[in-house]
Amino acid sequence: MARFVTRSQIQPRAGTLCLAVLALAGGCRRPPADSRVVAVFGSTGLGHGEFSYPRAIAISPAGKVFAVDKTGRIQRFDADGRYETGWRMPAWEKGKPVGLAVHPDGRLFVADTHYSRVLIFDQDGRELARFGGEGTGPGEFLLPTSVAFDREGFVYVAEYGGNDRISKFTAGLEFVTSFGGPESGEASLLRPTGLTFDASGRLWVADACHHRVCCFDRDGRLLTAFGQVGTELGQLRYPYDLAIDDRGRLLVCEYGNNRLQWFDMDGRSLGTWGTPGRRPGQLAYPWSADLAPTGRLYVLDSGNNRVQVLKRGTRPALIHTRDSGLVREGMGETLRR
Repeated sequence: MARFVTRSQIQPRAGTLCLAVLALAGGCRRPPADSRVVAVFGSTGLGHGEFSYPRAIAISPAGKVFAVDKTGRIQRFDADGRYETGWRMPAWEKGKPVGLAVHPDGRLFVADTHYSRVLIFDQDGRELARFGGEGTGPGEFLLPTSVAFDREGFVYVAEYGGNDRISKFTAGLEFVTSFGGPESGEASLLRPTGLTFDASGRLWVADACHHRVCCFDRDGRLLTAFGQVGTELGQLRYPYDLAIDDRGRLLVCEYGNNRLQWFDMDGRSLGTWGTPGRRPGQLAYPWSADLAPTGRLYVLDSGNNRVQVLKRGTRPALIHTRDSGLVREGMGETLRR
């Protein structure tokens, strides 16, 4: 049976805000040792390895890092952030892409947002195919934002701008179905942005303008949804991207809260990482995040025109305990209600 958690049902735990203030007063806002930033690359500019407001990042099975910025440039880096190559989208005057995804076979899918299509490249920038086109009909897009692949080879594309839905395609790019549109009741989406699949084959969606996360089966049936707008633990503000780590934790990249937030699969917040700012460990409007095969987490720190890399096994800096208390990692002390 589908389980629905409305935005009003998930409330911040009593004392959460107070404890966060206490942690701040204790000077413990820096990332803890097990969440430290191990690398930072990128800077403001138009040259190789530089960014002008990057808006999507994706890691290949071989560990190559792809990022696209507001100038319509796609750049490829090695796992340590060294620039390797780059190319520009075939058109960019109307707008720039906001979504990247690397297929298991290495092809790069680009949500060419303002041209209402998805382009497919090899890893050196040669265009292989494209699909979509402006419209509201089957297989058409208005403003596509994200692409994901299930284990059976189907391709899923999220879009907004009025369609606000997920479309499913075969591996041969033939339209199958769509779901989540404006007439879908509890399953209606409003600017779906990030997509990811878990080990059970369920599709998780960052429902950005509803400030929540939704989970669907592969046929488009809504299984659960959680989140409400806010800044406290368990609340979200413009979640733009999702990833699932090797522990089965759901990572949400919050553009509006300048942080990452971890959840378990029941929608319970496990904690957050990141604060507003420009130092390593701080974020400015993070748009996207992805996990490498090594377990490292690459965070697209869009407002700072850089990528921050967190080591394998990164845990949130402020976490819930099983008894509803809070532990500030790195403090050596437990804070409870």
